[in-house]
Amino acid sequence: MRPRLLRAALPALVALGMGCAPVVAPRFPDSTATALAERPMRRLEGQHLRLYYPDGRQDEARRFLYRVEACARYLRGVQHVHNSIADAKMTVILPEDPLNNAFVAPRFLGYQTKAVVPTFATGDMFSLEFGLPPDPGIVGCHEITHYVHAEQIAGFPWLMNSMFGTVYTPQMGLDSWFAEGLAVYYETKLIPGVGRLAWPLWRGAFAAGFAGRRINGGDLHVLQRKFHAGHAYLVGSQFVRFLADRYGEEKLWKLIHKQARSVLFPFGVNVRFWQAYDKSLSTLIDEFADEVAALMPARARPAGQRVVRDAGNNARYARAGDGSEALITAGLDTPARLTIYGPNGALRMSRNLTDVAPPRDLAVADPMLVSGLSFTADARSLYFVAIDVGPVKQVARLLRYEIASDQLTVVVRDLGGAGGGISPDGGRYAYARADGDHHDLAELDVRSGTWRIVAVQPPGGFVSQPRYSPDGRRIVASDFDGKRFGIVIFDAATGGRVATIRTGEQIVHDPSWLDDRRLLYLGAQPSDAGFQVYSYDLPSGQAQRLTEAPYLAFQPRSDGRGGVRFLNREGWGWTVDEVAVPAAPAPRPLNVAEEGGAAMAVAQPAESTLAPAAPEAASAGPAAVAAYAPAGIVSPNAAAVTAKAEDESASSLDGLFVPRLHGLMVQTIGRRDLSFGLVLSGNDQMEKHRWAIAGAYQVAGGGAPSVMVAYTNRTLAPVNITATAAEFRIHDVVPEPDGSPPPAGAPLALFRRDRQASLDIWRSFWGNPVAVGFAMMETYRPGDPLVAQDRARFGGPRLSLSFFGAEATPYGGTRRSFSADAAIGIYPASLSTVGFSFTDLRGQVSAALPLPLLARHRLVLRVRARGLVGSNQDDGLLLVGGYSAVPLARRADQPETTAYAPAALPPGVTFVEALAGFEDHPFATDRIVIASAGYNYPFIIDWGTASTLGVLPAFFVRQLDLGLFGTVATDGRSDGRHAAAGGSLALSWALWEVGVSVRYQLARRLTDDHALVHLLTLGL
Repeated sequence: MRPRLLRAALPALVALGMGCAPVVAPRFPDSTATALAERPMRRLEGQHLRLYYPDGRQDEARRFLYRVEACARYLRGVQHVHNSIADAKMTVILPEDPLNNAFVAPRFLGYQTKAVVPTFATGDMFSLEFGLPPDPGIVGCHEITHYVHAEQIAGFPWLMNSMFGTVYTPQMGLDSWFAEGLAVYYETKLIPGVGRLAWPLWRGAFAAGFAGRRINGGDLHVLQRKFHAGHAYLVGSQFVRFLADRYGEEKLWKLIHKQARSVLFPFGVNVRFWQAYDKSLSTLIDEFADEVAALMPARARPAGQRVVRDAGNNARYARAGDGSEALITAGLDTPARLTIYGPNGALRMSRNLTDVAPPRDLAVADPMLVSGLSFTADARSLYFVAIDVGPVKQVARLLRYEIASDQLTVVVRDLGGAGGGISPDGGRYAYARADGDHHDLAELDVRSGTWRIVAVQPPGGFVSQPRYSPDGRRIVASDFDGKRFGIVIFDAATGGRVATIRTGEQIVHDPSWLDDRRLLYLGAQPSDAGFQVYSYDLPSGQAQRLTEAPYLAFQPRSDGRGGVRFLNREGWGWTVDEVAVPAAPAPRPLNVAEEGGAAMAVAQPAESTLAPAAPEAASAGPAAVAAYAPAGIVSPNAAAVTAKAEDESASSLDGLFVPRLHGLMVQTIGRRDLSFGLVLSGNDQMEKHRWAIAGAYQVAGGGAPSVMVAYTNRTLAPVNITATAAEFRIHDVVPEPDGSPPPAGAPLALFRRDRQASLDIWRSFWGNPVAVGFAMMETYRPGDPLVAQDRARFGGPRLSLSFFGAEATPYGGTRRSFSADAAIGIYPASLSTVGFSFTDLRGQVSAALPLPLLARHRLVLRVRARGLVGSNQDDGLLLVGGYSAVPLARRADQPETTAYAPAALPPGVTFVEALAGFEDHPFATDRIVIASAGYNYPFIIDWGTASTLGVLPAFFVRQLDLGLFGTVATDGRSDGRHAAAGGSLALSWALWEVGVSVRYQLARRLTDDHALVHLLTLGL
């Protein structure tokens, strides 16, 4: 749930290598497709952008266009590639969807590059952790960087795309760290006062993670797991910043230009860095590591800072007036948990937050998605807001935890914004309600469930983390006014601004109440590596720095009586630390009606051990960020004129009949068949419709045509409809009697015709799919000795539904889970040539359970049952066992069994159920019940390189999995029992971004042939 570039690497490579074929799979998430379907859409065009937005958001769309056009203009000015692709107008879609994310999907196989930026966000992780107000225009500049980067295509790749449509972009060959690092660099450079590289939390987290240790290429990899918000973002952005600072921004685009012309684009990246920088990527990483080592020596806590407890790798923290504490934490080996400590520091309770079985109050639990953690004044109840899955779209759930009864209750299913704080009496909850490109201060009446807007913010204005004063009369909140973050105090009843805390050049965030007269907040000077804790005395207007945390302080909280406790960053995790609070200055009357308050006296920070990420970007002050402003920003008036002139209703047929892909196709169906043809595919700009047509012709044997059509409709989203039909005609060779390949030059003496058709309708409920469909296949092979009858037909309707709930950790994977699946397929005799009607029934229930003593190991229990009811095939139509991964080697004390192919079914139609230990010994039946138990323990490696042997792509070794299993199966007959047990070692690694698993398994079949089998398989 963060801005990202969606990468489609392996599917594109496979399709390019095997020839084009019709592809109509939906690309946008269901929530986005639903948002585009449920409201009329409009189109707004600027110089560089084609913008689709929902009716009623015209003003926001114009503001978005103005902001992102300026960013696009700057990027188009520095890019090196200029041609029909690189300079084409970009398509950006603004759905009314609380996705709490934004993405760019690059071009491949008929799918154009598209940027999706929702009109609003309901979480606060953007501003809290990234320094990005949830303004679509600001987030859009990150995404438009991805877009411009992805469309840098020249040379042979340009020729391929010009001739055949949207085929691929060679920029996928640059790893995620470069793509995301580039976008984070420009989100900071292009928008004054915001962005991750300017944000003290981002810089402090980087400093804490790498102080005293040396960076290597594996730290850049997207699969590295230590940092909860992604190493490709954190380390990639700092590395790109280093390259721009030391070698200039122009070199970044020279590298992109070299990559734009690459043919084997994942290979030779190291060489292209040499062409751009006169240095290899490995050398540049070493130089970056030298800089980090020089600027980031390990630092110790100061004498007055005391460690209270560990708080995991990712955390949210709250403290009550009586000293009680609440932590929502997650670690590399621990799932999201809520933990409560009493006033004396004793543990009161600790519980998992993720519900894996229905009914679920919280299906997704992650501290990063939690906001507004706060106690009532009596410390009996705790409130917080969590981003969770809804029926279709994400929702912001307000939850209440009653400490005495250990009861978690959903107060509001969707609050419509990020959390803030509960009033002292527990009757009101202040929060930031999202409304397009502004977040208003809102208040919920907890008892009645009604809400009201307390203070409306202007466009580009965002409040966050609002919190009541101890007397409940005032609310302090972080505030973004369109230019910078600040601190504002509101009257809780009227919404009037009581005071604006003036902070000079400081970057400030996350205010709370130290007591009724003083505030706590996070502050950082431009030269600070990370945030420190400050107090501010309202009557005197004096500020005081309270901490000298080595790298970063976060979420300071007080009980109003003693010291201040806060989250202290140490390595890749947090600890709860405490510092003493000096006595308040002598009191004087506070004029709460005076807007603005006293000018803030900013304390000078201690000398930092870390230079700012980039001098121009480190400060939120207007003078310091001026150098990061893009050149040639158009005036708002000019943008408004352009928008007014080209604003019109958008049709779901817009561009639908323009082929996006018009490629050559080569297909092989028979034993010696080669057909050549053309594939066309297209879609409308909002991807409500997607179609593909392919035709091929076999020249040899007198000629034979084939045709395929496919269509997907999402106008009824979240309901999706896909229909396909195909007819293949070929001339084939007569097979050898012993099954060996026919000799070269064998005549095409056989005729073959295959027909296929299908209709599928599906949607998801709370992320769980339900699908209904119909499929039919017919094959006609007169004279073919390998088929039982010349004509075989098979088909019928099917229905499937499934549920899956899981709790996972970065290192341990799925820790707790529950899943249930059911499917039915009905195959009447009138629609087939098998001679009888039957029904395919399948059901499965599985659960994963954590085990004691070790953090990562788990036990997986599964029961499956499948039956072909009504089947009267003597040998059975259901194949149990067989390979589910590519076999590389087998050694056993018994011969391998050949897979069974039922003669009653058309070739290629199979009913298969996997069975561990029987990969090389499949058997046929008409019913089966399988019970299995599996044990898994992962040994984490997480080591890699940014390039391999100078020419090959990045290499990353993820982990080695130890597995033990036992399976028992029966078909209900006296001789139908089957069992096996064994163990395995599986090494998971990635070359480029293609994941590979090599698995060695040793298994003993306890029934059947009692074979002892050594098996080596490959999975992708």
